[in-house]
Amino acid sequence: MMTHARPPVVDTAAPHPTLVAALDAAPADDEAVVGGEGRLTYAELRERTAQLAADLLRRGLHRGDRVAVLLPNGVRWIVAALAAHRAGLTVVPLNTWYRAAELEHVLEEAAVALVVTDRAVFGRDTVAELRDAGFPGPGQDVLVWAAEDPLPHGVPGDGPTTDLPGPEPGDLAWILFTSGSTARPKPVPLEHGTLMANTREIARRQHLERGDRLWLGAPLFFGYGCSNALPVALGVGATLCLEPRIDGEESLAFIARERCTVYYGFGAATRVLLAAPSFGEHDLSSLRTGTTGFSAEEKRLAIDELGVAEVCSVYGLSEAYGHSAMSDAHDPREVRLQTSGTALPTQELRVCDESGTPAPSGTTGEIEVRGAVIRGYLDRPDLDDGVFRPGGWMRTGDLGVLDDDGRLTVVGRRKEMLKVKGINIAPLEVEDLLVAHPDVSEAYVVGLPDAAGDEVMVAAVVASRDVPDLPDSLVAWIRGRAASYKVPSRIVLLASGDVPLTSTGKVSKKLLREQLGGA
Repeated sequence: MMTHARPPVVDTAAPHPTLVAALDAAPADDEAVVGGEGRLTYAELRERTAQLAADLLRRGLHRGDRVAVLLPNGVRWIVAALAAHRAGLTVVPLNTWYRAAELEHVLEEAAVALVVTDRAVFGRDTVAELRDAGFPGPGQDVLVWAAEDPLPHGVPGDGPTTDLPGPEPGDLAWILFTSGSTARPKPVPLEHGTLMANTREIARRQHLERGDRLWLGAPLFFGYGCSNALPVALGVGATLCLEPRIDGEESLAFIARERCTVYYGFGAATRVLLAAPSFGEHDLSSLRTGTTGFSAEEKRLAIDELGVAEVCSVYGLSEAYGHSAMSDAHDPREVRLQTSGTALPTQELRVCDESGTPAPSGTTGEIEVRGAVIRGYLDRPDLDDGVFRPGGWMRTGDLGVLDDDGRLTVVGRRKEMLKVKGINIAPLEVEDLLVAHPDVSEAYVVGLPDAAGDEVMVAAVVASRDVPDLPDSLVAWIRGRAASYKVPSRIVLLASGDVPLTSTGKVSKKLLREQLGGA
């Protein structure tokens, strides 16, 4: 039985063991971040983070306290997060799609002391949303930062910036909240040293170097942004080219204008760019490498249609610091199309049966990882049960195959977790939202493949009474209470007797998927 992986060696000592150390080592005159809010060199980024860090400490925050960032992609997000790190604080990236109930859960679970935000983010009154979430409470604060200001109002631009503690390699950099098999997002604690060590290897697989310009349209609050793109760029002294959201026309023009060389976009982003009317009118020849997934067709589109000839195929999860497996930018095209590459030097992979016994090469089983992996969810040992095995192995819930060369092919998910356009969604969370509606007695959510090869979320609902236009009402109901990506693509009304059951009388999601797929 082979595990097809190197021993996990996570060197957190060199060369840049924290995000702040990487920031301070970058070439001063090189551009650090570019976006709709402006652009900063590394020297300017260091100065602004020091000024804001000093102000955070003057506000009474102490080493290890948690600061949340609720802002769109841009200069402010980067400055706020790295300033908190420079002050020795831990950052909680907040999903800008969250509504009050979701914010309340995350802010309470992470024990957030201060939120950096704007009065409105993407047209929503964030201050009011936080207030509805019960924030700020005693000992908590909201720091409002307008887009036109270089620093939040009231922060001195020339105050003392000495005696800033900064982080240690073992300090928490991020607390990410990722949806899992439970109904609520799970708190994932990521340490500076392990984060920088793992992303150093991610950069090497892409063959990145100083002067590269990394395009990111995905939100920074996702692990793909804050625990991958950002530390990767800092580690090599590259420029992070940020867009607040992906827009076909604007994104194409932005990539061409900024001469971006590194593409960070999964299948949904690639399709948006290719579908833009002006595609073909912009010079994208600067794009060279990057990361993408998940299907072979999505990777082919990035290579052949978008022209990112050396884009890397990847596999990873938030709990494993960005990516666990990657192809190399110089691997043959078919290797990058058909596999997710091999384990990073900081990680070890194996494929196991249900008992945890490693499976033979070429056999499907559950993917398990160790090395650059969290030791447990933040202050939630109840979530660790069934996830971590002896020896430091973490069960991912994903199914895969390792070949004789140690290359991983992901074939599905063990659990019923959905991944819609790259976003993890727990069906139970959406089902709870639907059942909370006064006219719904039962709700079941499954994922179905669409014509493009993606997974779409479909809900089967049993009404408690005859109501006209109930599916439209449920869409509005969910939109008013949760992030928009939790709205099913289709809501189907079923009679109670039409819900398929197993022989033991339980609802069969497998039969339901077949039933809805044929509808």
